[in-house]
Amino acid sequence: MMSHESKGLIRIDPAGTGQALRSLIPPEAAQLPILLWRLGLGKLIGQVLMLISTTGRRSGLVRRAAPEYFYVNGKKYVLADPEAQWYQNVQANPAATVQTAYGTETVIVRRVTDREELTAVFVTLLHNRPTTANSISRDLGVQSVEDDLAANTERLPLVTFDHTDLPTPPPLEADLRWALPVSIGVLYALWQLRKALRR
Repeated sequence: MMSHESKGLIRIDPAGTGQALRSLIPPEAAQLPILLWRLGLGKLIGQVLMLISTTGRRSGLVRRAAPEYFYVNGKKYVLADPEAQWYQNVQANPAATVQTAYGTETVIVRRVTDREELTAVFVTLLHNRPTTANSISRDLGVQSVEDDLAANTERLPLVTFDHTDLPTPPPLEADLRWALPVSIGVLYALWQLRKALRR
């Protein structure tokens, strides 16, 4: 049984504990990275999470999510949760906008099926993220990276991002950047007031 540890990474969950844990996490928590991005913290969280803007497959509206990503040979990759809304959206319309700490790109989301590319990515995962890679290996029954992995490409929703000049959804703006310093200022003022009242 597979479950997503976050919106981006896939893990084995033989005991079904992931589903129980997710039931304790409010749905609003998935929106936290987006809120942090709007507060102007994209340079920080964008080191680990990618903000991806897609077009809703039914609504046609801009939808956003923040899966975890990683680099291999200078390219970005995401191990997607097949049930994630953003992933289902890009199956219908692969044109998307991605934002990380390193900038904004207009892309076509492409599922990796090439054997050589898939092997290179997985070998890198084995080296840099062995827990994730070994979990995927056990679930797919991968004994040989060269043979078994290629035979299971349809079960491994690994995607990458190719540049495009086609129209894509607009990027998310840091429209709440002002709120963070204001909040800090208010908290500081309240702290100072509390100190003064204690004198």
